[in-house]
Amino acid sequence: MKEAGVPPGWMVMPGKECTHPEGASWVSYPRIIPRSEHSLSRNEVWPEALKVIRRLSNFGYTAYLVGGGVRDLLLGRRPKDFDVATDATPEEVRKLFGNSRIIGRRFRLVHVYFKGGRIVEVSTFRRAPRPHELESMEDTRMANNFFGSPHQDVMRRDFTINALFYNPGDFTVIDYVGGWGDLRRRVIRSIGEPRARFAEDPVRMTRAVEFASRLGFTLHSQVEEAIREEGWRISRASPERLKEEVLGILLSGASGRAVKLMAELGLFQHLFPHSSEVILPYLQDVVNLLVKADGSLNREAPYAPAQFLSLLFLPGIKAAKPFGGRVTLGEVMEEVFVVTEFLREDLPLPAHLLHSTRELLLGLWRVVKGPRARGARRFRERNYFRAALDLFKVDTLAFKEDRSLLEPWMEEVRRRRKPPYRNHPRRR
Repeated sequence: MKEAGVPPGWMVMPGKECTHPEGASWVSYPRIIPRSEHSLSRNEVWPEALKVIRRLSNFGYTAYLVGGGVRDLLLGRRPKDFDVATDATPEEVRKLFGNSRIIGRRFRLVHVYFKGGRIVEVSTFRRAPRPHELESMEDTRMANNFFGSPHQDVMRRDFTINALFYNPGDFTVIDYVGGWGDLRRRVIRSIGEPRARFAEDPVRMTRAVEFASRLGFTLHSQVEEAIREEGWRISRASPERLKEEVLGILLSGASGRAVKLMAELGLFQHLFPHSSEVILPYLQDVVNLLVKADGSLNREAPYAPAQFLSLLFLPGIKAAKPFGGRVTLGEVMEEVFVVTEFLREDLPLPAHLLHSTRELLLGLWRVVKGPRARGARRFRERNYFRAALDLFKVDTLAFKEDRSLLEPWMEEVRRRRKPPYRNHPRRR
C-alpha cells in the first residue's frame, strides 16, 4: 500500500512505526539498490571482512558490512577499516572465531584479529530499550546491549550516510533511512530529529562537522539549525571523547574547513571555551595555516598532533609577541605557556602532547632567529627540530612570506647530514 508523499522504495506497514529522516512516520521495506545501480565492488572489501561475513552466513546468521566502509566505497574513497553487523550475539560470534575477543561493557563488540594487524569489528544489531526494561535495569550502561533487527539497528545510528548495509552475498546495498539519496545529494542528515539525537549524544555535532568537511558535503538545514541551538551541550560530553574527536578533526585532512565551519555554527566557542579567546580573533589566519598544513604535513608523523595544535595558537602568539626583533625567548615562552594552559583547561590532553606543542611554538621562534643565533646548535639536535622547520614552511606558504630565513637552516641540515651506514664485509 502506497501513501502520498512516501519516497520510492518505501511502503506503509500498519501497526509499526519508524521515523523517516524527512519527519514522516511510517515503516518500510528497505530500498534495495542492485549491483547495476551502485559502484561498490566486493573486490574492494578486505578479504578478512568477507571471511567473517561468509562464516556467519554459513552458520545461519545474517551479516552485512555497515558504516563508514560502505559509505567510503560508494564515494570512491578507500576505507581505513570495515565493520560487520549481524544478528549473532557477541558470545555466538566469539564461539565462531577463535581469533576474536569481546570488548567493551557499555557497548559490547567483538574484534576479530587477522595476520598483518587487521581487525574486523563485529557488532550485533541493536534496538532501543523499552520503558519497562529501563525501569528494571540496575546498570544503565547496559542500555546499549538490547539486540534487535537490522531496521532497529540503523535507527540508532547517527547519520543516514552511515546507515547503509552492503550484502556481499547478492552485491546489494540495503537502505532503510534514505542514506543512498543523501550520498548522491552529498548531504549530512540525522536519523530522526536532530535536536533529540544531539541531546542523546552531543559528540554527534562534532562528527557532523567532520563528515561535512572531510567528505565535502553540506549539512542539512535541520542539522545546521540544531547545532546552532544545541551547541552548548557539547560541554556535557565526556572530555576523553571530545579529546579524541578534536584530534581526529585536526588530523582528518580537512582541519581548516572544519574549524571554520565550527566557528560559523558557534560550536567552536563551546568546544574551546578558554582557548577560543586567543584563537577566534585570528580565525582567518588560523584557517589559512590549517588549510596549508592539511595539504603539506605528514598527518601520520609522531609530531603531527602537536603541529596542528600549534597552528591553532600561532597567529595569536605572533600578534602578541612578534617573532624577531627584540622579543626574547623568555617573553615568547611566557606567552606560549599562557595559551597552552588554556588548551589544558579545555581538553584532557596528555602531558607529552602539551609539552610537544610548547616545544614546537618555541622552536618556531628559534627558526626565525636563524642558525647562527645562540642556542641554535642545541635546537638543531632536538627531536622536534624538523617538525618545527615543517611548521615554518607552512607559515611561509600560508602568508606568502619570504622563505629566505628557511634556506640557511636547510643548508645547515644538508651540510651536517651523516653519511649512510655501510655494512662492510667482516675482515678475516
